Amino acid sequence: MQRRFPLEAWPTMHLEQYALGQPDSTDTYCRWLEFGTLHMGSMRGGSALKHIIYKHKSKPGWYYRTQYSSEQEAWQALSAAFVQMFTLAQAGRWDEIDEIESLSGGRMLKLKSLHLYFPDDILPITSTDHLQHFLQRLGAYSEEMKNWDSVRLNRYLLQTMRQYHELQGWSSSEIVRFLYAWADPRKARRVVKIAPGERGRLWDDCLANGYICVGWDDTGDLREFETQEEFHDRFTAEYAAAYNNRQSTVSKKGKEVWTLKELGPGDLVIANQGLSYILAVGEVEEPGYEWQPKRAEYKHTVRVQWDTSYAKEIGLPKHWGTVTVAPVGLELSQRLLTRSSGPATPPPLPPLYSELADALERRGQVILYGPPGTGKTFHARRFAAWWLRQGQGDTQASTVLTNTQQLLAAERQLKTLQVTRRVWWVVANPKEWSWGQLFADGRVSYRYGRLQRNYPLVQPGDLVVGYQSTPDKRIVALAEVYKGLSEQANGEPTIELKQLRRVANGPTYADLLADPLLSKSEPMRFRCQGTLFRLTESEADSLLALLSERDPTLAEITTNEQSIGPLTWMTFHPSYSYEDFIEGFRPVDTGEGNLVLKLEDGLFKQICRAAQAKPHKNYLLIIDEINRANLAKVFGEIITLLEKDKRGLVVTLPQSKESFSVPANVYLLGTMNTADRSIKLMDTALRRRLPSWKSCLMFPYWSAQSLMACLSVSYLPR
Repeated sequence: MQRRFPLEAWPTMHLEQYALGQPDSTDTYCRWLEFGTLHMGSMRGGSALKHIIYKHKSKPGWYYRTQYSSEQEAWQALSAAFVQMFTLAQAGRWDEIDEIESLSGGRMLKLKSLHLYFPDDILPITSTDHLQHFLQRLGAYSEEMKNWDSVRLNRYLLQTMRQYHELQGWSSSEIVRFLYAWADPRKARRVVKIAPGERGRLWDDCLANGYICVGWDDTGDLREFETQEEFHDRFTAEYAAAYNNRQSTVSKKGKEVWTLKELGPGDLVIANQGLSYILAVGEVEEPGYEWQPKRAEYKHTVRVQWDTSYAKEIGLPKHWGTVTVAPVGLELSQRLLTRSSGPATPPPLPPLYSELADALERRGQVILYGPPGTGKTFHARRFAAWWLRQGQGDTQASTVLTNTQQLLAAERQLKTLQVTRRVWWVVANPKEWSWGQLFADGRVSYRYGRLQRNYPLVQPGDLVVGYQSTPDKRIVALAEVYKGLSEQANGEPTIELKQLRRVANGPTYADLLADPLLSKSEPMRFRCQGTLFRLTESEADSLLALLSERDPTLAEITTNEQSIGPLTWMTFHPSYSYEDFIEGFRPVDTGEGNLVLKLEDGLFKQICRAAQAKPHKNYLLIIDEINRANLAKVFGEIITLLEKDKRGLVVTLPQSKESFSVPANVYLLGTMNTADRSIKLMDTALRRRLPSWKSCLMFPYWSAQSLMACLSVSYLPR
């Protein structure tokens, strides 16, 4: 920083090089002093008054002391005071610095500037309370020091510390680190709870990157606001409409966001998921609050060192369900800040999972079978989450084996919940909520409305097109169903949505009414007089294509390429067919009351296409009750390609005439029940053949009917 603002340049420095609040103040002295040199001591918090002069951002003009007639006159006095301060420091006349009138009230500004240019002569401590505290602990404090100014206190503490022989040769920064480690004066640490996204959906991101994040991104960087009042004005301008202009709610939500700027090193953050689970407790680290504009959402972040040993299921206050950031009182924090009784180290891996992993790597497929109630599904779920996460380099993957919440979170992250998403048209009732509220809070619940027949059909993962009837009469948002139809505590059925993306320049009601296909859709037929409308597949395709054409950035949401996750779960049944699994012709509604046949890809074909696009990522398909279907009919010619040495072998599919192969990074795990008579016979034969028989065997072929024939050569003893 001395290279940016050399000492000899101060007599000619301009106000624009010094002050905060200008249209571009990123390279000003005050910006670098407060935010760019955190390693040299903190002067965070409070308002811009500590810089003595600054530019107002929310209103015209400058702030400066009233005895001056203009900002330039105020700056001439302040810059002269800086030059005088540095001159006195060079001459070793430290006690005279506190007498400079134009720098009075600028304690932090004074001390940090002196440490910047004279690091061996001033400690990087800007708090007089902390300076007095350390002198008291050293036995060097007297009552007269209550009236000492900051520079004199700082110099006296430094001289006291350098009297110790053990500290000879230590830098001022090393002395300060020792002092805070020995007798930290920050006795009361602030404790707040912060939810990492609705239902904790951003927790994996927060844990992996060492921060906590919240939304309300339209306010911009909190560090740009000199006072909380200025921030409140900006928050009100951006979000008042989202909260139906309820000033109490706007004020409360604004204070939640502002809390992030006030958190400092040593404060504690409790990350909660809903009202029943603590995910972790973290300690705030430097630099504390950070604005991350490159993030797609939740750009307000605070740097945190997480400790997951606090994770536990526990009843939490009801109001935590409606707030993102909230203070935690002493009694509650004492109850929550106890580590879980479980082991802090990852649980040991069951031998079964090691054998399953080894078999998958060698064969590419595994069948897990046994009598009902022996835990086939239980083990399949945990193995899949552990195996896929550790394959992604997660060193804590084994936590899913004992922690139900971690397992559920891993499955949400990994699973293919729904390959073909339904698309719904939702009209926000302005008397109850708005699309702006959804993007402010991240999630919204809404109750039964018109066309109640549609509500039970809504499933998590469905795409929602958000229509705003007043005043725009246009599509303004894209969202996703987070939770299907369920009852609240008052018994009222609701559906929960989570935000995806705002839609700029969306089609208007008139645009859609003029479209030959969309004009016949359910929302158009009902003139949007209702809440929830269903779109047919052809209507949804047409509307999403129109949205992507108007805003190409929406393509990643409107296309369905991201729907295939690393983990796909399905259950076979007697009517399951080749058309469901590989490809086949299906009847499709044209939107005009007619049906046409359309060739569609089955689930396994879609998984293989996704795996081919990402060859370094593993895809696991779990087929529960695999023996319930006619496997020869379901797999068809693909059964040949499942063997490990035939992966990559290309065949021509009979219906589409496309070339197809099973990639090496696609793995299959089947479960089947020995309650069937044929499987019971096989079970008996295995018991006779294998004295050390266990309930899990691996086979290279999948037909339950052919397992007996393969038994003599294809089983893998354990």
